[in-house]
Amino acid sequence: MFQLDLPNDGHAVAIAQAASLAAADRLGLAAEKRARLELAVEEVVLNAVDHAYPAGEHGVIRVSAASEGAVFSLRIQDWGLPYDPAETGPFSIEDPNLAGLGLHLAWHSCDEAMFRNLGRDGKLFDLRFRLPPRPVPVEAPAAEPSAAKRQALPRLEIRPFAPSDANGVARCAWLAYGFTKPDEHLYNPAELARLNEERRLVSYVAAGPEGTIYGHGCLDPSVNALVPEFSDLVIAPVARANPTLLVQMLEFAARDARERGYLGVVANAVTAHTISQRGALRFRGVPTGAHLASVSPDWELAGAAEGTAGRQSEITIYMPGRPGPARILFSPQRHQDMLESIYTALGEPVTFAPPPPSRPLPAEPTQLSIESGLLSWGHILIELRSYGQDVLGSIAGFLRRFCMNGVASVLLQLPLADPATAMLAGRFEELGFSFSGVFPNAGREGRDILIYQYLNNVAPDTASERVAPACRPLYDYVLGERRRVDTEVYGVTSIGAARDAA
Repeated sequence: MFQLDLPNDGHAVAIAQAASLAAADRLGLAAEKRARLELAVEEVVLNAVDHAYPAGEHGVIRVSAASEGAVFSLRIQDWGLPYDPAETGPFSIEDPNLAGLGLHLAWHSCDEAMFRNLGRDGKLFDLRFRLPPRPVPVEAPAAEPSAAKRQALPRLEIRPFAPSDANGVARCAWLAYGFTKPDEHLYNPAELARLNEERRLVSYVAAGPEGTIYGHGCLDPSVNALVPEFSDLVIAPVARANPTLLVQMLEFAARDARERGYLGVVANAVTAHTISQRGALRFRGVPTGAHLASVSPDWELAGAAEGTAGRQSEITIYMPGRPGPARILFSPQRHQDMLESIYTALGEPVTFAPPPPSRPLPAEPTQLSIESGLLSWGHILIELRSYGQDVLGSIAGFLRRFCMNGVASVLLQLPLADPATAMLAGRFEELGFSFSGVFPNAGREGRDILIYQYLNNVAPDTASERVAPACRPLYDYVLGERRRVDTEVYGVTSIGAARDAA
């Protein structure tokens, strides 16, 4: 919408505010958010004027704005002194110090905010405000496609991916999502072919007789070798008139997974698409988790309801193949009923042990594994491999650093076979984590994982989310736990309410 290169003096603040407010008014930003925008711009630009460059040195502060879907994004960039927010902790809710108080206020004035160190390209503050959503229509059954549309689509074959399909998959992804889908390999034919050649992905395509690719999906065993994810689903817009294509692709993948000996397959279905949820449920799928606010509004959710302005959640659906071995698990008492219902529905031979007595943790350091493969989605995954006495401090330290660098959510994976998980669940909730679900037979060792989630100043757009009836009990439970933790830890009903109160 605009780009201004301003000098690092006091006049920059008023110019940046005037341009930002004018752009916000063009987009119809709510009056309450307009006031918060004005404050955020003042604090971040003033911070750059005062601290980005050494005293007496002239420098540039770039202020730019863009309308990205349903989000107004304001970026403030400079090429001054390198800066690590961890040195001063300006975004700490609990203890904002005076040096970072202005940035603290700016951060919590936004719907979302991110800080990025760009190396030679300086450093960037990205301040985001959601725009007023359009009214969400009542969901109605999809209209029957016209005979002309049904006849226009050729007969499609679902088959394994071949290297010659790679460019067609990239074109299909672009037609479906533009370049907004975070999965970079879908747009890189050579990379997609390489991942399949190395068996890091097992792709399938829906192809017409002339070789045109109308759909793609794959099994991704890179994270969970025993239970791969059905992922990277793309269906060309022209093929969405085929109501069974998604089901056919899921069926092909599920059959192949059984032949390869996998224990099951998981699918993460965005709440904007009930058809994806219903497709996975058709194959005895059991909802096992809900990742709240996992999908940024920057991602063009083709086929989603009009008015989907905020972050959407994902429902994890586990399609069992064969059960794992008999085992004993230790569930937090609060969540045991929910976990028992999930494992019973999956047919997994597990026994939940009684709550263990409190006991000292091992003296050895906590062993954590940090997975940043989802960083393009705004997420970080912390897997707890083994407990030590420093567990709470270690996780809190990582959590603080990730949040200061603008990660949208942090997933914490806890081993259900370790009694310490049941013993410390309440302490993790005191850090701001809440129950998100469970993953049976995870990783190469087939571990059962309890999943907790931390939301960093983001919240799901519950008004526009659509959840299939079979997924509703678990989704409501996860959402209720998020609200409970927000109330008990932050004293508010939601992260969004905490931000508005600030």
